[in-house]
Amino acid sequence: MTRNVTIFTAVIAIISSMMISAQAASPAEQAVNQAAENNQFSYVLFYKANDAATKAMHGTLTATLSKRTDTAIIPVNAADSNEQVLIKRFDVTRLPLPAVAVLAPNGAVCSVMPRQVSSQQLLACIVSPVQATCLKTLQDNKLVALCVLPNAQASIPQGVVNFKQDKHFQDRTRVIPVLATDEQEAKFLNQLKVPTNQSTAVVAFIAPPGVMVGMFNEKVTQNEMAEKLAAAGQCCEDENCKHNKSASGSAPQRR
Repeated sequence: MTRNVTIFTAVIAIISSMMISAQAASPAEQAVNQAAENNQFSYVLFYKANDAATKAMHGTLTATLSKRTDTAIIPVNAADSNEQVLIKRFDVTRLPLPAVAVLAPNGAVCSVMPRQVSSQQLLACIVSPVQATCLKTLQDNKLVALCVLPNAQASIPQGVVNFKQDKHFQDRTRVIPVLATDEQEAKFLNQLKVPTNQSTAVVAFIAPPGVMVGMFNEKVTQNEMAEKLAAAGQCCEDENCKHNKSASGSAPQRR
């Protein structure tokens, strides 16, 4: 009896070990995870062969990033069966190679660049923390209510709070505050054309994949946001939603 129990225990241990091994992250995945823990951007270089194009791309990556402490270069052979998670995630079999995919520390995909890259393109992928948060939220198929506040004492507009609490939108909306005076976010706010000289809050409302639904002041209401969202074709899936009905009623009928 004891011998049978011992054998059974050994078998369970082997199976458990096999399951852990099967679930273990690949070397490249581990490198990406480590980079994220170090608050670094991962530049994943996918290649088929160590040919001239691959050497050129790797050379540009190295020349541009080697002296930076906020980046990591991670080569991945597209034929490596151990790296199928990353290969499938970026649909590498359809990409012209070599190609580099850039991941922010929070996992947001900043860019995917095939064939050749420039230093300017590589550096442009190092986005600010709030931009990375917005990117990740949109890539998770959620709405972004970016609230640009004039100072640390300013509050999120009540209309945004009410919108976030609506049962139709609460699970798919992320409210992201940012100070208008945050120099680290100045470039991103300028790209969005958000005014940063206002004495009250400004709300940039963005839907996936990156649709600017509207720009509002602090007096924005929940209904305004919902109606703009419906007009952009990004409302909820509830057929009885009044905002969906309103948008459908205002749309021109097909002939």
